[in-house]
Amino acid sequence: MKPPNSNQAESIEKPTVPLLIAPKLGFYLPVIIIAGLLLTFPHKTLSTFSLSTQFFLENFDSQFIQLSSLLLIVATVICFSPIGKIRIGGDQAKTEFNFASWIAMLFTAGMGSGLIFWGVAEPVYHFVNPPAFLQDDFSSVSGALAITYFHWGLHAWAIYAMTGLVMAWFAYNRNRSLRISASFSDQKPKWLSILDLLAVVAIIFGMAGTFANTVALIQTGLEQAVGLNVGSASFRIGLILFIAVLFTLSSIAGLSQGIKRLSQFNTLFMVAILVVVIALVDPINSMKLMLESTVSYLQLLPKVSFSVGEPAKWSQGWTVIYLIWWIAWAPFVGPFIARISKGRSIRQFLSCTILLPTLTSIIWFSGFAGSVLTQPFAAEVMAAVNQEYTLGLFSFFSHLSGDGFPLGSILSVAAILLLVTFLITSADSSIYITSMLTGSESHTAKMLWSIVLIAITIALVTINDVDLNKQIAIVGAIPFTLVMSAQIIFWLKDVLITNKNLN
Repeated sequence: MKPPNSNQAESIEKPTVPLLIAPKLGFYLPVIIIAGLLLTFPHKTLSTFSLSTQFFLENFDSQFIQLSSLLLIVATVICFSPIGKIRIGGDQAKTEFNFASWIAMLFTAGMGSGLIFWGVAEPVYHFVNPPAFLQDDFSSVSGALAITYFHWGLHAWAIYAMTGLVMAWFAYNRNRSLRISASFSDQKPKWLSILDLLAVVAIIFGMAGTFANTVALIQTGLEQAVGLNVGSASFRIGLILFIAVLFTLSSIAGLSQGIKRLSQFNTLFMVAILVVVIALVDPINSMKLMLESTVSYLQLLPKVSFSVGEPAKWSQGWTVIYLIWWIAWAPFVGPFIARISKGRSIRQFLSCTILLPTLTSIIWFSGFAGSVLTQPFAAEVMAAVNQEYTLGLFSFFSHLSGDGFPLGSILSVAAILLLVTFLITSADSSIYITSMLTGSESHTAKMLWSIVLIAITIALVTINDVDLNKQIAIVGAIPFTLVMSAQIIFWLKDVLITNKNLN
């Protein structure tokens, strides 16, 4: 969809692309081959990918943590500098979406179903199995929540925000396309198309890992809440195909009709579930725990932001994988929030993109996991999480029913519905951006990328291993990390020159 009355936006939305990255088989071939290998030899292919990611996790763990911390520092400095006053799109640029719709879209695209999946499971797991560095100073419920906030908070959204800002700057302030390669040159040399391809690989694998984990949680929810016998791989594959039809239709519908409306629905539905849970358990205690855990989070940040905690394997399996996972999502969340952020100042863009979703994550985790860990039934939920991550949420809901009223089942069904709509929104956004990066937003291009995403996800759900899904999700992000770092360096050089000229 093109913004109304904007000739500049038209050139951004429909750039002239070189033949090499036109929507031809030659550009799609690498991703199609990978998807084919995963479908034909899922175990061997996934094992190979897992070994490669494990190598980088073990040898470059501290570097990934330091990079994300550096991005947060850079974003903070920019917000307080004169650069923060510069408007995306120029002084006369107008916003296309109102503030509420803007926040809803960037948040649901950036986190989505992950909050539902890990809302109970992750803090509970950290509370039961704390790493050595957490046992020393943060062994309480607040400590378990604090390390979860570290994974989902400021560092994650700094990655998204800086990637999005770079894309928005070169698109709206330099009149280039909303593509990764456009950050490096306005001449569109053909060799730069490899950067768009790396971004596409990162998007597809990152989304596939999330898709597979969400399908596993939906399956568990249907078994626990509805009592259906749906434990087979054939059900998971059928569910993938059903959801794929929905997100493909939403993507074809366009940004305003599809993603915007679903994002608004998801946000309202998410808030409603959170309010019900907090009201049912203990709102005063939830508020108190939220404040205590936020303080613990701020105290924890200096300790975990620049080096790997002990034991190193714990940090590699949780912190480092999370940070790389956000990098995997950055090539599509970044362009997406850039696309919807024209007309906002750099200061508003960075502060809102980093702080508001972080605050929402804090409220969500403290409302769910905090409610669990302070209740008499906490031990049962802990046992469920230790058995399988996907059991935690629905074990918690099962304890909220009382007096013959099946409130737990109602909440479980609501959570399943929210998971599906979140998944549609995220997949919808990823297909929209992937089509844009490859030079075609046609229905055919969106259908092709949907098929590739579905193929990889089907390979993952045949094995159905949550930890493996996390590793596969970061396959494309590891090479893209270098691209993202270079993008930000090029942007800093360009914006500093601009600021100097303005002064």
